[in-house]
Amino acid sequence: MMHRILPLCLLLLAGPGFAAAGLSFADSLLDLKAQARACHLGFINLYEADYYARPGVGRCIRLSYLREFSGEALDEATLKVFEKRHGEATVARYREDLARIGAAYRPVGPGDRYTYCVSADAGGVLLRDGEAVVRIDSDDLAERFMQIWVRSDRPDGAPDWAFGQC
Repeated sequence: MMHRILPLCLLLLAGPGFAAAGLSFADSLLDLKAQARACHLGFINLYEADYYARPGVGRCIRLSYLREFSGEALDEATLKVFEKRHGEATVARYREDLARIGAAYRPVGPGDRYTYCVSADAGGVLLRDGEAVVRIDSDDLAERFMQIWVRSDRPDGAPDWAFGQC
């Protein structure tokens, strides 16, 4: 399935801390819709989030980390938030897929990036510093995974963030 990722994504990556006005995805340019900084307890900086979207094409969230996290910590946080959003039954339903995603996480430090993109009709893909690391084939799981960061799009196209901001 990894061979399907290459035609799905090509990212225009800017330098650390700089958000490009657009991001190339599925042979289309997605527009930068919003930016935010995620914080724990309102003051512990975690990452900067850039949200890109184009109706009928897809959506991407790019996380630029501001501190170090182990791969295990990223996996644990993903599972905790996913369960909080979708419940134990959904976690059980996607247990194998979530374990595969968790196994793909690597440690991050300031400036490292994970980007997650959902196609309008072809699942999702998780990228680390622009390199595809795991593909999500299920459209349902792909959308639920995006909801870790973005609950939904508002009518103006901006995201309804699912994380605490600074």
